[in-house]
Amino acid sequence: MRKLIVLAAVVALALVAVPAALAGNGTGTGTGQGGSKAAVANYSLSGTVTAVDADNGVVSVTVRKANKAARAYKGKTVDLAVTSTTLYYERTVDGERVAVSLADISVGDRITSSGKLVKATGAFSAKRITIALPIGTCLTN
Repeated sequence: MRKLIVLAAVVALALVAVPAALAGNGTGTGTGQGGSKAAVANYSLSGTVTAVDADNGVVSVTVRKANKAARAYKGKTVDLAVTSTTLYYERTVDGERVAVSLADISVGDRITSSGKLVKATGAFSAKRITIALPIGTCLTN
């Protein structure tokens, strides 16, 4: 009976130890390893466009407001990397959102953006950019 209890204890320890060993220590950067989700966050910000570099796929923005992930960049100018999958919109006076292109974004535009932020490098990758209405514009109902 004693041998059976010892064997059960060894099997139970093995069942606990093997998954823990495979999980890693939380410092990995690969997919499925602990810590990788904390390295990339969903950002949301608004600000004013300071430069548009369509050739290199970058929209520079001085951040006015940001969610928790990007709050450290408030008041600073950041570069939003844009790709062929980035969505571009513009708000209309009717409150609608219409699709536009990168070519429609100009220096001085107020924008909102959301996407991914690599925390370690501060690299922003825009999923969406929306051109806001100019200050003082009234929405029609």
